[in-house]
Amino acid sequence: MIVMNLDEKSFSFLELSKNVNYGRDALPSARDRQIRDLLLGAADSASLEQVKRLMPGDADRVLNAFAERAASIAVRHQDARELRAGILAAAIAQAITGDLRESLAALSLLYRASEMIGHDPNSEFAAANDLSGGRAIGLLDFLRRSPEDKTIQAMGYEEGDDKGGFRFVRNW
Repeated sequence: MIVMNLDEKSFSFLELSKNVNYGRDALPSARDRQIRDLLLGAADSASLEQVKRLMPGDADRVLNAFAERAASIAVRHQDARELRAGILAAAIAQAITGDLRESLAALSLLYRASEMIGHDPNSEFAAANDLSGGRAIGLLDFLRRSPEDKTIQAMGYEEGDDKGGFRFVRNW
């Protein structure tokens, strides 16, 4: 468990202007590791409400990009820690935007990544909701979707690869 002293400066690197083209970077990147470590540390140190208050206003877009990337990294490295950081990122992104639809694509990728690394997606999403004090209801709402509406194909993605290995790829 990493206990962190968190303030707005801790999250300032998540400003959209500091992450131009981040989603297109090679996997994994230094930024991926930085976001993962911050989110996992914050989960041990603060409530979802505290994290929401400290986030820059446009961090939801960076967190959604990270969540999508974390799904690919989790599969590539068979790493549940990456998966959990991605689920936390999607939950926080939903909490700060108020529009649950913005994270649906990332949630479908994280759901599929969970299956691909041999973890129960329902348990992983429920654990993240529990970690948020039951406030990440978008995660549970996603689990209630029909099986067809949870697929990566329904969200415009497919399983593929890049120079480094496995990667979820947009097909739109």
